Formats: sequence, C-alpha cells, structure tokens
Amino acid sequence: MKKLLFPFVLSLVFISCHNNTGTKSKKKDSTATNFYPIGNFIRSQLQYLDSVPLAIIRYSTANQISDTSVIEKAVFGSLATTLITPDISAPALKAAYVETSFIDATLGTISLTYTANSDETPIKRADVLLNQENGAVKTIYIEKNLSRQDSVIVQKILWTANRNCQITTLTQKANQPERIVVDRYVWDDRE
Repeated sequence: MKKLLFPFVLSLVFISCHNNTGTKSKKKDSTATNFYPIGNFIRSQLQYLDSVPLAIIRYSTANQISDTSVIEKAVFGSLATTLITPDISAPALKAAYVETSFIDATLGTISLTYTANSDETPIKRADVLLNQENGAVKTIYIEKNLSRQDSVIVQKILWTANRNCQITTLTQKANQPERIVVDRYVWDDRE
C-alpha cells in the first residue's frame, strides 16, 4: 500500500506546484525582453477586416449628442494606424517602458502592462490581456497624451479582438471645460 501511496502523493505535489490557482506578477527589464507586438496585432486585425464582408459602424457621442454612421474600411485603417504610433516595441523606445506581467489563473488570463517611465513618450500605458490557454488577445488598452499649442489631448483606446474599438478623447483647453468625445467602431456586435 505504501508503494502505491508514495507516487500518488508525489504526483499531487507536482500538480499543485504547476497549477497554482493564485496570481503571479513580475516586472521585467524592458531591454532584455520582447514586448508584445501590439502594432502587428492591430495590423492583423485590419487585414482580417479587409477579408470579411462586415461593415464598420461608428457610434459617436460628443457633448451628449450621438451620431451613427458607416465608416469606410480604408478610413478606419488609417485611424487605427495612428492609434499605435509610435510603436513601443521599437528598439529605440523600449527603454522608455517597463513591462509588468500578471497571470490570473482564476480568470485564465495573462495581463501584460507597459508603463512609460519617461514624460517624453506620447503612449503612457498599454495593457494587453491574453487568453492563458491559447495566448490569443482578448483586449488591448492604450493611453496616449498629446500636447498641442493650445490644448492637451488624452486618448483612451480599447480594442476588443475581432469585435470593436472604442476611442475616448478628452481635450482640455485653457479656461474651457473639458471636451469628451467617445467614438466606438463596431464590426461584430455578437455577444
């Protein structure tokens, strides 16, 4: 009986060490690791959109006034390209970011967070949420700050893989109330 019990207990210890149901978080040296290729992912999403017969519907809300329209894929492609510029995975920019990874075994997700450690970079933060089982992207969140001569613009971008993209733009001008515009681009609204 003892001969049968020992391998069983040993296998339970091995399994419990590899199947930790808690969460893990660690920071990585940005110059030694490869960042998730956010730009390549967005470009692949644009190629996907070009290959399927789906319309892109734009829902826009500004000053509590909403509007709905169909947007051309080429126009959306140009817009999406500006969202990922500059590419934080470029060797010249990697040193300006710190990557933090977080595995949530309970939800079955991996979260990669890129935080700017410099005020010079327009992209202040990027989060990539991956499916732990297959590594597929669930969502990408990007936060950008753009300074103009007369205003400061903050863009908050949420890209849901194969579904939609939402851009919240907050514009602050001197001595004026903040202007908030929410543009949601939907090509697959299935739940």
